[in-house]
Formats: sequence, C-alpha cells, structure tokens
Amino acid sequence: MKRKQGLKGKNRGIGEYCIKTLFVAGLALLFLWGCEGGSKPAKPTVVRRQRRQSSPAQKKEEKVPEKVPKKVTDEKRKPLYTYNPVGKRDPFKPFITLGPRKRILTARLTPLQRYEVSELKLVGILKGPAGYRALVEDASGKGFIITKGTLIGRENGRVTEIRDDRVIIKQSHKNIFGEIKEREIAIRLKKPEEGGAK
Repeated sequence: MKRKQGLKGKNRGIGEYCIKTLFVAGLALLFLWGCEGGSKPAKPTVVRRQRRQSSPAQKKEEKVPEKVPKKVTDEKRKPLYTYNPVGKRDPFKPFITLGPRKRILTARLTPLQRYEVSELKLVGILKGPAGYRALVEDASGKGFIITKGTLIGRENGRVTEIRDDRVIIKQSHKNIFGEIKEREIAIRLKKPEEGGAK
C-alpha cells in the first residue's frame, strides 16, 4: 500500500513539473508576442522650408525646363537576347529514347514465344530425311518439337540451326541507345553423365 502511494506521489511530482513547464513556456510566448507589436513609432515631423520670394525679374530668368515625354521606340522594346533553337538539342528531350513500346498480344504468340529461352531445356535431337528436329521441355515437363525457323522466346527468337548436340537460336533486341542488336544463344543437349536423358 505504501508502495502504491509512493508511485502516486512520484507521478504527481512529474505531472506538476509538466504543468509548471507549460505555464512558464506560455508566459514566455505571451511576453515575446507582446514585444513584437510594441508601441507604434512616432511619425516623423515634417519641416517645410519657406521659399524666398523672388522678384518678378528673377522669375523670368529662372525658367524651369519642361519635361518632355520620351517616346518609346521599337528598338528599346526588343529583348536583349533571343534563343534560336536551330541546330541545338532540345533541352527537354531525354538522352535515351525508349521509342514506342510494341504491344505483344499473347493471343497471337505461339506457345514457345511465351517462354524465355533460358526456361526451356533441350531433351533430344532427331535426324530424319527432312532434316534435324529437336525436342524441348518447359519447367513443367511439357514438350515441344522444333525445327529450323521455329519462333521461340520472348525476344523474337528464331531457330537458325540444329546440330547433333545443340540448337542455335538468334534473337534480336533493342539496346539502350535504340539500336537493334542480334545475339546467338545455344541450348546444349546434356549428356547422360551431366544429368541428361539416356
């Protein structure tokens, strides 16, 4: 019980401390606010000089030149510098042009064009009277038979050659400078020692 009273006493001390601090801070703000307005500065007194009265003879001699309004000419209205964009780069055009993105309709793509070439695995190669044919599998085990000229991969790949141990695919892609580059990818047939089919 004494312990509870002791805690209440400590909390009470903290609460009072916070209230006192807020009160002092409030007074300080009021004081500073009051100092800002202050008293209005006294208006300066204007002392006017009396003009000497001159004789009419002096008035004739003292002719005040009349102010002639200046004519604004077209030359003064022209800006000092004008920007001529001829032969200069557009400052608002980005350095790297991405160009229009081609919309690839998935409905018109062949099943092999929906995969990346790296997702496909070469399972077997057949040699027949019509030439070479190859069997590739996707990750789920679904097989596809490909021949020379088959479209494959998402980057406009085309099978260019089928050899005894590999399939060569040529892909064209656009680099960051907008140039179309071609690269060849070879999918090798794994030997039984490497974990391939027997």
